[in-house]
Order: sequence, then structure tokens, then C-alpha cells
Amino acid sequence: MAATPGNVTVASLAEIARVADALREARSDRSVTIATSPSIAVRWLLPRLPAFEAVHRSLDVSVIVDQRVQELAASGADLAIRSGRGRWLDVHSQPLMTDALYPVMSPALHARAGRPSRPAALAGMRLLHDRDPDASWDAWRAAHGPRGLDVRRGPRFSSSDLVLRAASQGQGVALARHRLAHDDVAAGLLIRPFGALEVALGTVYWLVSPAGVHPRAATTTVARWLLAHADR
Repeated sequence: MAATPGNVTVASLAEIARVADALREARSDRSVTIATSPSIAVRWLLPRLPAFEAVHRSLDVSVIVDQRVQELAASGADLAIRSGRGRWLDVHSQPLMTDALYPVMSPALHARAGRPSRPAALAGMRLLHDRDPDASWDAWRAAHGPRGLDVRRGPRFSSSDLVLRAASQGQGVALARHRLAHDDVAAGLLIRPFGALEVALGTVYWLVSPAGVHPRAATTTVARWLLAHADR
């Protein structure tokens, strides 16, 4: 008998639940899993885990890429780092970090462009766009100009990590989230041509955990460390 779409859906959900249960059963009490977006994982979380592990050698922190805020428990994650307005239903969320936007470009492109230092120079430069709606060039134009900046031109990228990689390769100027670009700026891979000019975003990163679930001691340790060290 051929399977109906409904039966396939039920079977798929059952398989997801089975795998999630298997993952939970295979983990020790000293293991904590954090779910987050690819860009936050690569650009912010992973570079900071060695500092945590140096202090908490007995704990194992795993990272998975999973955007499902509302299905956190089903994903097998103990915690999640999410960007947005926060206060999602059916999960517990705590403010983790603020953020800000500023243009970045490669040192080589900066030199080729005559070392621009004022936003007016953007009118003659190639813009790189993040599809993140909160990292739109519209926000920069409204705050710092130039008024005639054509924000329609330039290529689009599906993740913040991709747009920052394109900027570091000299493909154009990207409007970056500070939390994701900070390490590259500090290393000299990217520069901020307009100094301290930025667009403040307020609290946009949140530490999320399943609602109604009593956290294990290991999970509490990781959560406290993240909240205490988020701004470092």
C-alpha cells in the first residue's frame, strides 16, 4: 500500500523524535549542547569556547546549527543563542548582548579607494548586502548618510559570515554586526573606514533555554559563563 503524505509526515516526525531521544540518552551529565545560527557559531561562539574549556575542563560543550527557537527541546539542545527581539513564547530567554552596525572593508580595498574616511565616499563604492533585515544599509543611510546612497546596488549574501568573508576578500564594503566582525577587525583583516561611527541596535542577542525544564548543573554553569563573558 502506498504511503500517503500524512503518513510520511508522521513517520518523519517520529524519526526526528527518535534521533533526538537517542542524542539525549548518549550524552553524559557533563555535556551541554548549544544551538545557534551559522554566523554566530563561527564568528562569536567557537572562538570563545577555548576560554571556557580552560576553566571548566570537565565539561563538554557541543555546538549545533539550528534556528528553531520554538522547538529548542526537540532539537536536543540545552541552550540557544538567538538574535531578534527576544521574549519568545514557550522558551525562557535572557538578554545576552547588545550590538551595533558599522561599515567594514579590506585594507587592500581601503588603500585602492584612496583611504576614504567619511561616509560620503560610500556613494562611489560597491556595497555588500547581508539578507539579515536588521543589518540593512537603509539603517546606516538614515543615521549617517549620504542621503543619496543607492542601497539597491551590490550583491546579496545569505549569511553574515558570507558577507564578511566577501568584504575581507576586497569585494566591496559590508555593513557588519560588531559582534560578528570584531575579531577580524582586531586582527587587521577588516578595517572600519569611518572610525567610531555606528548604528546602535540595542539588545539583539538572547540566551534561550527550554521553558518548564529544570536545567542540569552543567547547563547552568555554561549559561552563567556566557552571560558573564558575553561582552568580552
